[in-house]
Amino acid sequence: MGFRSSTSIVKATALEILSEPLTLLVALAALALCVFAPTFHYHQFGEATRMARDAGLSAAFTGGLVLAVFGTIRAFRREMESGTLEMALSHPISRCEFFVAKTLGAFLSCLVFEAIVFGTTLVMVEGAAVGGSLAERTGDIARIWGPCVAAGVSVMLVPLMLGAFLNRFLRVRFVLSALATAAALACAAGAYAVTRDSATLVPYFPAILPTIAFMLLFVSASAAFAVRFSPNAAASCAGVLFAATLPFAGNYYLAESLSHGASVPPTTVLLSVAAALPAIAAFFILGVKWTTEKT
Repeated sequence: MGFRSSTSIVKATALEILSEPLTLLVALAALALCVFAPTFHYHQFGEATRMARDAGLSAAFTGGLVLAVFGTIRAFRREMESGTLEMALSHPISRCEFFVAKTLGAFLSCLVFEAIVFGTTLVMVEGAAVGGSLAERTGDIARIWGPCVAAGVSVMLVPLMLGAFLNRFLRVRFVLSALATAAALACAAGAYAVTRDSATLVPYFPAILPTIAFMLLFVSASAAFAVRFSPNAAASCAGVLFAATLPFAGNYYLAESLSHGASVPPTTVLLSVAAALPAIAAFFILGVKWTTEKT
């Protein structure tokens, strides 16, 4: 019974955050950076591939942190201020299980965001690589390959149109359906890009893992802060945490490492992820402790 309750909380929290207009706005901003930044690359002296890679990974890193902080805080504070926290804890689930399940649900929603941005990044990098190859053969100005640009724009526009249609005629939640469609399109387009050029794109997968670990750190921290403090104070604490970790952020944003070789060394990925684990565990412990004190 406890496992069922925990699973329900994970699912409900993820759907709640994915239904927030803020989540859609952050996703659209990140996608706009992924798609349009490498398109206007004529002053980059043929480095469109690097620009596409940096824009996409930057969008995944920055957008993921924004969603991790504000999405998590809103989800926890809504639960506490509406009084549903006590109702949830009346079921056969401990305070520890509740906090962990709620935090994992927030993290799951962030993973959906990362899948959308990362899949689109792969498409745009492939488009830049193909466009560069065509320019070398024809002597023309290097441009992003048209089908990849179309795929990237489709990830932005098709979900909005389909979400509006489903909301109008089937009463499906607009934001949730739009993000689900965007995730499906981005993953399909990214998979297709990898099948076309696996040697170039497969090394990007290890590079995203430290970003995901960094995002989990801020999800767990924001969850703990949200339980203890007001929304504004929790966001301020998350800002202070980011300022404190900023000198080490380069270990979790590995776009530059891809410039020095075909792939990121596995040891670099493992060390960066392992370094975040003690802090993640500490915030989980603090969150459980503060949840117990509040209820």
